Amino acid sequence: METQISMPDLLQFYAELAVNNEKKWFDERKPHYLAIKSYYENLGMEIAAGIAKYDKDVAGLGPKDITWRIYQDQRFYGRPPYKTWCGLFFARGGRKSHYAGYYLHIEPGQNEYFLCAGLWREEKLIIKSVREEIMLNGPQFDKVANPGKGWQLLWDGALTRPAQGWPDDKPYSKYFRLKQFLIMKPIDTDYLLRPDLAARVAADFKTAAPFNQYLNRPVDYAIEEWM
Repeated sequence: METQISMPDLLQFYAELAVNNEKKWFDERKPHYLAIKSYYENLGMEIAAGIAKYDKDVAGLGPKDITWRIYQDQRFYGRPPYKTWCGLFFARGGRKSHYAGYYLHIEPGQNEYFLCAGLWREEKLIIKSVREEIMLNGPQFDKVANPGKGWQLLWDGALTRPAQGWPDDKPYSKYFRLKQFLIMKPIDTDYLLRPDLAARVAADFKTAAPFNQYLNRPVDYAIEEWM
């Protein structure tokens, strides 16, 4: 009888992969990895179904829309062959779209686990459009970017002053320093191992939904400008 895969198996596999990141080791465990992959794809679809109850943008996503391949591109960067993290991303149009979304990150080798929402490393036109939205409606951004319940706005990589061409004397000028627009909630292995993980993740992401909805308005404007 095939062994039932669960979160402890996923955590153990990625922890071991972090110290054995080579083709021979992976190939010997490929069937086990495929079972783990099936487990987290099913977990992702459960989370997506929960999010869709309050954010219809994620309705209809499939496993390929929310997951990444474990294989890394080694052609130019000298990277190890496999990703040592597992991520699930839920956004309108899937992970390759430019829309703000919801992200779950699991990386046992670095003891790094978190929930995240928003826009990461986006096109300059989208960043400009978001800043214009903040210029017009700073109070609402301030509210949705600081929703409480463990979520915090990320300032990693922010400029020391508002970006060139943006005012530094407005009530919300500090947000013109941002080059990415993300809120994050740290989690841990206890969080991942408790029952009803998919329902709890979807419930936590509900707090971040107004932030994504705010950001996706200027994303729409930027995409219309591209077209």
